[in-house]
Amino acid sequence: MFQDRLEILSHGGLPNGLFKEDFYIGINKPRNNELMNIFLRLGLVERTGHGIPLIVSKYGKEAFDIHDNYIKVTVKFNKEVLDSNGVINGTINGVINELSSTELIVFNQIKLNNGIIAREISEINNVPLRTVQRAISKLKELKFIERVGSNKTGYWKILK
Repeated sequence: MFQDRLEILSHGGLPNGLFKEDFYIGINKPRNNELMNIFLRLGLVERTGHGIPLIVSKYGKEAFDIHDNYIKVTVKFNKEVLDSNGVINGTINGVINELSSTELIVFNQIKLNNGIIAREISEINNVPLRTVQRAISKLKELKFIERVGSNKTGYWKILK
């Protein structure tokens, strides 16, 4: 996450047999079906194939930097919208700048699932457990989140 854009890096390039033009029109060919099904059950993805064409319609094919071993998507923020609303995903711009990328990942995971635990965040995002724990401490210190109830049976409350 940057001041003026969001960049997403996906390792591995296009799946075998999927061509760029197929990708741009939304043909869905997950590299890992098992992982896709988990994300589908968690409600993190749909399987409609409309995401890529939507990005292409708003930002053009140049938003995608496609290589054999990775795909990078760059979505530039509309400065007028940011200036008038001052919000990115419900978080005030000035506040989002206080968060590291790991803290932002942890915060978004907690927003998606307020019952999630540090170990799950660590595993889902391939981030060391101790790093996740430090991010949680920082988010609590900055009053982004608070724990309600016990560590075992409680949940996270979003404050910002």
